[in-house]
Amino acid sequence: MRKITSLTGLLSFLITLLTSVILYIVPEGRVAYWADWHMLGLTKTQWGDIHTTVGTLFLVVMFLHIWLNWKPLMAYMKNRAREFVVMTVPMIISLALTLFVIIGTLLGLPPMQQLLDFSAEIKEEATTTYGNPPYGHAETSPLIKFCGFLGLDATKAVETLHAAGYDSTINEQTLIKDIARSRGTSPQQVYDTIRSGQNVDVYASMPAVPPAGTGKLKVADICKTYGLDVEDVLAKLKAAGMDATPESSFKSLADQYGGTPKDVYLIIKGE
Repeated sequence: MRKITSLTGLLSFLITLLTSVILYIVPEGRVAYWADWHMLGLTKTQWGDIHTTVGTLFLVVMFLHIWLNWKPLMAYMKNRAREFVVMTVPMIISLALTLFVIIGTLLGLPPMQQLLDFSAEIKEEATTTYGNPPYGHAETSPLIKFCGFLGLDATKAVETLHAAGYDSTINEQTLIKDIARSRGTSPQQVYDTIRSGQNVDVYASMPAVPPAGTGKLKVADICKTYGLDVEDVLAKLKAAGMDATPESSFKSLADQYGGTPKDVYLIIKGE
């Protein structure tokens, strides 16, 4: 039993460590689903599920390990006179380290804050690379709903996709994520292809409600998502009194403007 417990604990710890690293670098949920993100053949959801189940196994095994090693653990809480003392020097140091990490995280102290910032930078880079969905869970929408939400012509969208070499069975009821998978591309690339065959005002086709997480997005991200001209967007923001660059976040611009990220989004949209 001790051998099985120790080996199971070792394996579950290594897998939990792996999933923790992957979830540390995985893009934000909306971006991961929009990009149909995979690593080692698994999606963000699958990695999260493995992390939960194997992590639970690790906890169960650790409780069993504690039970099997109760006497040695109790010995750690005895002083040199063999008297039972909970707050031994090792226990005090362990408690201090744990509290330091918890409190330091809440107060934004180093190195905890740097660790969190690095993860945020990786996720922001993923948003720039993969694009941001025009609205929440857009990849699960049928083509006709997707086009209707963005003011696009669904019939033209189907024609454009067929002309671009997408599967001829694609129709207005096909889900955006299925269209992407049929070609081995991302939903963002499907969106770009659809847009190329439409003669519409790109600003008018922006949703009335900004996408989730707009405050974290940069001007360049929004421009990529909706096919906007970066210089034109910067000119609009400047006219509204904001000194912006492609790397400016909506939150930072909102602070300049004295409004909210949604206000900045609506200025770009022209409302």
